[in-house]
Amino acid sequence: MTRTKPTFVPDRKNPAKSSPMSLALRQLQVTLTRPVFWIVICAVVVLTAMAGPYYTLERLSFPERLVYWGTALPLSALTMTFLSILTYRLTDNMSLNWVFVAVLAGLAGVLPVVGSVYLSEGMATGFAAGWLDGVGFLHLTMYIVPSVVGVTLVINALFEFGVLGQQSAVSEPALPKPTLLQSKLPHHLGTAIVTLQAQDHYVEVTTLKGRATVLMRLGDAIRDLEPLGGLQVHRSWWVNPAYVRRIETGKSGQELVMQTGINVPVGRSFRKAVKDVL
Repeated sequence: MTRTKPTFVPDRKNPAKSSPMSLALRQLQVTLTRPVFWIVICAVVVLTAMAGPYYTLERLSFPERLVYWGTALPLSALTMTFLSILTYRLTDNMSLNWVFVAVLAGLAGVLPVVGSVYLSEGMATGFAAGWLDGVGFLHLTMYIVPSVVGVTLVINALFEFGVLGQQSAVSEPALPKPTLLQSKLPHHLGTAIVTLQAQDHYVEVTTLKGRATVLMRLGDAIRDLEPLGGLQVHRSWWVNPAYVRRIETGKSGQELVMQTGINVPVGRSFRKAVKDVL
């Protein structure tokens, strides 16, 4: 069973070139702006300090336990939330089961969580001499591994099944409706149109992923693509300025070098318009 895409913050505001790291940081930023996140953290810190698990009840006073858990829990929560999202982003195209991804995130977070526990111990005891004596690394790790993996599974399950959804995270504008020409393109070519070239009653459409010929006059295609802010540069050519690499002089005059490697000629009557835009 492969995982379905969970409701993390969607990528509509992130171009395809956005890295998994930037997407994960964006989701973490959204999480930090939720009052409910901090309310839950504070409540858990107080309850945990009162209960005194992992031998903190015997070793530390209540104020020290507040400092201890008030440091360890928020750091661990932020670490595991970030790692859960980052791991998902890194494995987004691998069709992996979400449970496997959650376990990977949990294991990746063990050492950072152990580090936060050591830091909490030092802060609670004022970094007094021997403050590490009560925290054995192997003993602590044995306790932390199942806890961290278990909590990460729960968090990922909430995302996976929509309990924590994007609706509560961030409001996203609707994607623009494809134009008529874009809707006629084969799905695998996408809708990022780079150039159009007239071919009798047809137009050859070049996208970032390839080419296709569509039954449509160039003039009609140009009017259809007005929302893209494109530019006719020749009686037979239209370009999307966003994908122009540079302007150079070719054998027949001025040419535009596109990101796809195509050289598009610029007609004399269109040079002023090209200069104004580019």
